[in-house]
Amino acid sequence: MSADSETSTLFNPAFCAVLLNKACTEYESKAESAMPVTFAFLILPSALHKPTREALPGTTGAAMWGWLRDNPVLLMDFADRVRTFRPFTAAAITYGLRSTALNGSTGSIGAGSLNRRPRTLFPTEDWSACVKAAEFLGRWFAGANTDEATTLAHWGVKP
Repeated sequence: MSADSETSTLFNPAFCAVLLNKACTEYESKAESAMPVTFAFLILPSALHKPTREALPGTTGAAMWGWLRDNPVLLMDFADRVRTFRPFTAAAITYGLRSTALNGSTGSIGAGSLNRRPRTLFPTEDWSACVKAAEFLGRWFAGANTDEATTLAHWGVKP
């Protein structure tokens, strides 16, 4: 697989919509409400960034603010990463809404329905790790007990 092929696979709107669907599913199960759409712009730059994905704590019981404070290296370029991922996140949201993988309402997105994975498609270890990270982040954001603006500020980004 060439670098361009790998990049287009990782940033494929359908794959990114699946990640957002998984994050929304977990967010909704914990918060009992749809996920603020701004969190989608934090999910993909975190779940698709291997160093961030691998540094995530093992449990959502870990305090998000403490983890962020303990991992400043991951946050050094996070705002730039969010800006870089913005078109991919927007494309994933658009794709997800059109394909019903996501549901939208004012200021929030929710999990829609996903089609079954083709039997001939076998998830790679990296694919599974991205999905697991997206699910974790959905649960973690839901349990952060802070408002949207505070969460964004902790991650070093502005709405």
